[in-house]
Amino acid sequence: MRASFPSFTSRFLAATGTGALLVFTIIVFTGGFVLQAGPLRFSARRWPAPLLIALAAWTGAALHGRARLADAASAVTRFLDRHATALSTLLAAALAAVGIAHGTYAASSADASGYVSQAHLLSSGRLLRTEPLAREVGWPDAEWTLSPLGYRPGAHDGEIAPTYPPGLPLVMASARAIASDNGPFVVVPLLGAVAVFCTYALGALLHSRLAGLIAAALLATSPIVLFQIVQPMSDVPVTAWWALALTIALLRVPAAPLAAGATTGLAILTRPNLVPLIALVAVALAMRSTDRPHRTRWLPFAAGVTPALGALALVHWRLYGSPLLSGYGEVNDLFSLGAILPNALGYANRIVQGELPALLLAGCSAAMVLFRLKPDVTAARDALVLGATAATLVLACYLPYGVFTEWSYLRFLLPAFPLAFIVVGVVAVQAAARLPEPVRGLILVSGLTVICSVNVLHASREQAFNLGRYEARYRTAGRYLEAALPRNAAIITVQQSGSARYYTGLPVVRWDLLPVDLDEAVATLRNLGQHPILLVEDWEEDALEAKFPRSRLARLDWAPRADFGEVTRVRLYDPSDRDVPTRTPIDRIP
Repeated sequence: MRASFPSFTSRFLAATGTGALLVFTIIVFTGGFVLQAGPLRFSARRWPAPLLIALAAWTGAALHGRARLADAASAVTRFLDRHATALSTLLAAALAAVGIAHGTYAASSADASGYVSQAHLLSSGRLLRTEPLAREVGWPDAEWTLSPLGYRPGAHDGEIAPTYPPGLPLVMASARAIASDNGPFVVVPLLGAVAVFCTYALGALLHSRLAGLIAAALLATSPIVLFQIVQPMSDVPVTAWWALALTIALLRVPAAPLAAGATTGLAILTRPNLVPLIALVAVALAMRSTDRPHRTRWLPFAAGVTPALGALALVHWRLYGSPLLSGYGEVNDLFSLGAILPNALGYANRIVQGELPALLLAGCSAAMVLFRLKPDVTAARDALVLGATAATLVLACYLPYGVFTEWSYLRFLLPAFPLAFIVVGVVAVQAAARLPEPVRGLILVSGLTVICSVNVLHASREQAFNLGRYEARYRTAGRYLEAALPRNAAIITVQQSGSARYYTGLPVVRWDLLPVDLDEAVATLRNLGQHPILLVEDWEEDALEAKFPRSRLARLDWAPRADFGEVTRVRLYDPSDRDVPTRTPIDRIP
């Protein structure tokens, strides 16, 4: 015991010094942090204290002798490897916690309202809505004008069908049955945790636990992942399903091919345009196959995928009139060869903008590995093959797709991120192996902390943790309308159409798609016994007047009934108030 006590003391001091150094690094790059769990609160805002603790601890460890100091420093690497599974689980749980704590909890805009409202439809046993007003208003393309964001006309007159695939809404409907209205909003954070842990598992299966841990850390702190984890959208879920399918495919158990096929089916139901990624899972299955040809694994895999493909075809047939049509429209309208070059440049710019720290890690690590004339390619072969295949297939799906300029559309490439980060992790581990063993773990964990800190800071600058406040206007306006409007109201709106329909259940009229003048549409609705109201965001007001230059109502030259929101204002106008001398008091709701 006496002989081991100095060694224990050295390792304890080294661990304390390493922890303090990491806290110092986080403070320097992010400005500090606060952790709170119930009555417990840990705050770190100033860098001198952790720096002094780190220096004192490492100095104390050095006083025990050079050999014990080297052993204590080497213990960092062994600790990371030994506890990689637990650390990756913590990363997955932390990402889920971020999504739950900072989630929008709002059926906002097109995507979020579309998925959440479709989950509500499925919970009630319906695939689509029937809108009686479509047969009564009399103007052309009535179904389009009565379709909120996230919806489109169905296969038959008077039907309004969801635009989005049924995969995510199916899971949300299950969560709704368990946790009521909040259930759909925790699905994405939980599946984000699945994506992170599966990324670790894939890295461990393809190379090493340390490579998997690095990849999991890069995914959990990726700015685009943090941006999407707080929103009820399908980008993180589809990434989780593909990562899970690949993980299962690499397992050497008899049921793995069938289970991988079923999970692939969930991924396709969530994002059907990524069906070419079936080939990626097939490659993973072949890597673990001892038979040639690999039909003993591919046949049960196909059996697992087929039910989802059949179900998707039947749903599309019912909703849109053909199994080959989707809610997004004709294939010719969605894909174009002319989009390839702009998208290639755009995605390259977004990757550099959003994932520069990971790229620098990959570049520096690759330079260190290649500096050795005979790098170990064999150990990285499987990861490189799957990573290259994933990147090729995902890019092939999205380069010809519509051109989008916002940074957030990097989310389309998310299904390739787990394997891309695993490749980075593999190269980083091989580069670290060229460092002296005592400093290997310390340099690796410090560098990873810097990268993760910069990632989180970038996500914060992109307002990832402020979206809940920004999107709250949809929930606030929707609940106000549900409580205040009569049951015969018809809501004329665009940006708020999906959320207004979801929260109130009332018909909405898209003024941007109206083929008649706004005043005429209001008169028509009144003649049908409806009470038309206008719900307009402040940035839409000029567009409304430009769309209907001859309309008196489009001027919005009377006091609104209510005014919602902080950054963006949403105003509720009742056309019947326009000619009333006594103005109704305004409800101002932040």
